[in-house]
Amino acid sequence: MFLFLYNLFFPFVLLLSLPFYLRRMLKRGGYARNFLQRFGFFSKRLKRRFREGGWSWVRAVSVGEMMMALRLLTELKRQDPTFKAVISTTTSTGYAVGRQRTFEQPWIEVIYSPIDFYPIVNSIWRKIQPKEVILIDSDLWPSFFAMAAKHKTSVFLANARLSSRSEKRFRKANFFARVFFWNQIEKLFAQDQVDAERWAQVGVSPERIEVTGSMKYDVDDAASPDKSQFIGWLRTHGINGDRKILLGGSLHPGEEGLLINCYRVVQERFSELFLILVPRHAERTPEIEELLRNQNIGYTLRSSPVFDHDPSVLIVNSTGELHEWYHTADVVVIGKSFYGVGGQNPVEPIAAHKPVIVGPHMENFSYLIQELRRTGGILLLDSPAELPEAVIQLLSDPQAASCLVTSADQALAVHLGSIRRTAGSILARRQPK
Repeated sequence: MFLFLYNLFFPFVLLLSLPFYLRRMLKRGGYARNFLQRFGFFSKRLKRRFREGGWSWVRAVSVGEMMMALRLLTELKRQDPTFKAVISTTTSTGYAVGRQRTFEQPWIEVIYSPIDFYPIVNSIWRKIQPKEVILIDSDLWPSFFAMAAKHKTSVFLANARLSSRSEKRFRKANFFARVFFWNQIEKLFAQDQVDAERWAQVGVSPERIEVTGSMKYDVDDAASPDKSQFIGWLRTHGINGDRKILLGGSLHPGEEGLLINCYRVVQERFSELFLILVPRHAERTPEIEELLRNQNIGYTLRSSPVFDHDPSVLIVNSTGELHEWYHTADVVVIGKSFYGVGGQNPVEPIAAHKPVIVGPHMENFSYLIQELRRTGGILLLDSPAELPEAVIQLLSDPQAASCLVTSADQALAVHLGSIRRTAGSILARRQPK
């Protein structure tokens, strides 16, 4: 009955939300390409590919989940050379990154996730006929799970994170969550013991929960040789190793201004300081340009670099490159932690062996931040006013910066190999089709 009512009202909800999606499509761009895949319309090439059979269906909401999914898929392919996957994503940025990074990997097909209307999900399911489903983080939709139950398809929830807000929501809807979600999950891979206990509290059977560590925090495969490519890119443009580099990653509104003001103060001590700003959403680049123009600070863009006027700031207005840009920095400031709520993932700069500063709002990574603070592996500030002094401290004392990095490595050690463990467990439990 619930599924019937859900699908009865779903079209009306979709119509009401249409203006929001149209606005986002126009603002971000890129949504129009293959947009109809969300409704089950695919090219002849994709239809032929799906008919080959043997696909696993992986769902990754946006860029962060897409990056994790690709790492997991690479490990699954390493452990099982016959593995191949259709990976679906919700956002245009996630889709673009997925397409870019799987261009020469014919065993992966990237599509848009379907809207969760039963007839549409049913149509797409019949085309793909997945042998298993792997969800990254959490991407729980009733019609999709109902289809998995109908076809007796195993569902794996990888890198399962449960926020306190989601925990409260699932507790209130305990019966429905059990019936539509938890009973269909073959295995849930929790990031840590705290999350494992939370999942058990909301109704997931403890026998279906396995603590593997966080794939976000697994840096086992982080030493890829191409991750320092932008060091060379900067040097070709005159930004050599003698200049200190301050980088703000995944910045949210207000944080670019904070970094610019910090740059002004720190520049009095380090006159050759170079600032790299990486906004969470590249479409906000014009706002950042205006901030810099208002303060008469020379800048250039990653998309159209002009260095002949010796700019002091680089705006990285590209997508999917941030983890590589971290390698260029002397100090990294994590976005959404000062003027946002929840924070962004600090692991990528830690994996790049960089000292990391965060603001007071790292709620989405509270367990990790506790571990990092326990080992002395991160600088957590109480207010934006403390940022300039913290940056100066790390730039002035290389030994202190090095100690921060070493301590952070110790905190992440427990998560090493989580991708390998997750892949191995999935393959051990897969059902032959």
